[in-house]
Amino acid sequence: MDDLEEQPAVEHALNQDSLPDQRSGIYQVWMLALSLSILQIGFGIVTPIFPFYIVELGVGATELGVLAASFAFTRILLAGPLGGLSDRVGRKRVLLAALAGFAVSNVIYAFANSIIVMIIARALEGGISAGFYPAANAFVSDMTTPENRGTAMGYLSMGNMVGFVVGPSLGGVLAEFLGIRLPFIVAAVASLVTLVILNLIVREPERLTSQSDLEKHRVPVREVFSKNAKAYSALGITMFANMFAIGILEVAFMLDAVQRYGFSPLEIGLFFGILGVIVIIGNIGFGKISDRIGRKWLITTGSLVAALSLYFFMIASGTVDFYLAGAILGVAISMRGPTIQAMIADLSDARAYGSVMGTFGAISNSAYVIGPILGGVMFDTSGDSISAVGLTVVVSIGSAAVAALGLPSYRPAKASCELESVGD
Repeated sequence: MDDLEEQPAVEHALNQDSLPDQRSGIYQVWMLALSLSILQIGFGIVTPIFPFYIVELGVGATELGVLAASFAFTRILLAGPLGGLSDRVGRKRVLLAALAGFAVSNVIYAFANSIIVMIIARALEGGISAGFYPAANAFVSDMTTPENRGTAMGYLSMGNMVGFVVGPSLGGVLAEFLGIRLPFIVAAVASLVTLVILNLIVREPERLTSQSDLEKHRVPVREVFSKNAKAYSALGITMFANMFAIGILEVAFMLDAVQRYGFSPLEIGLFFGILGVIVIIGNIGFGKISDRIGRKWLITTGSLVAALSLYFFMIASGTVDFYLAGAILGVAISMRGPTIQAMIADLSDARAYGSVMGTFGAISNSAYVIGPILGGVMFDTSGDSISAVGLTVVVSIGSAAVAALGLPSYRPAKASCELESVGD
């Protein structure tokens, strides 16, 4: 891995002078990570509640799968266009609009009295928020260089996971003692608080802003993908496998935990807390490691560790097994998450970051459509989650093989010195 086997195809700015200052760029990433952590607290609050909400409404696992998938389905339709929109109107505007959408959707959840209303609210949430994560990842790409991008993606993921730890744990406590509807109102308030904070402390990255410059220097996303088709394909498959497994777990295994093992909202919240703490620690460490030794083998190894954790979910028979599987999954997520995002940015042209991130967002969300629906159907058919989770083990092992064969090996610090500008 010392030699650059396949270098990224493009530079991330029009010339070397336009590369961002590393210190100010990382500072802005911290601010965005803080905003994201607050948002994720609101988003994560409702995670332990959905299985119990489904029971209250008198529907089954298939309906829960459709509910989960409706969020991702509308994001598939809009992630690409809204990612491209952030290239044109700016990252910050798209982020603020998405946060407003989260708030409105959660208010609808709080007063829903049928599964249809919940599905509509979930789809609305997905559609309105479709631009948030592509814009956030593109923002990080704008504000960093290849030498510190893995670290920056780790900080962003850490902010995401802080909310992921606090949100479900808080949601479990609120649902346990105050009912399953109040957490949605708390989530709406958290989204609005995040909107205000982001507007005050995060500034728009310095980019080409005039419409004439944008049109002059626009790079078609197909052209970007064609230059590294093999690597982008491998990254897409790996990302799909990751979200497919999460979708299966959130429906099939969570219902299994509630119905077969009798888990309470508090216990499910604790599970997400343990998972999240491990990911918070791992994101920073593995992000820095990927900056030093490269992305490929962290992604490959993370896929294999994910397969191991999913196998433990499949054979789990009690609380200890449940938490152990979650801890191993946390290691896998922290190895793959920021590293995949950093490699996507390494390979991409700065002028198409939003569109590229939006496309990968659509891939991720397509997995989150298929996973929950398939998991729900398989759970209703078999009465447990074993077969559904077993399928994710096979998919994860396959994605590890694809990553090993399809991803380029390079050290980001070395590669950044040898990138060729598109304009040359």
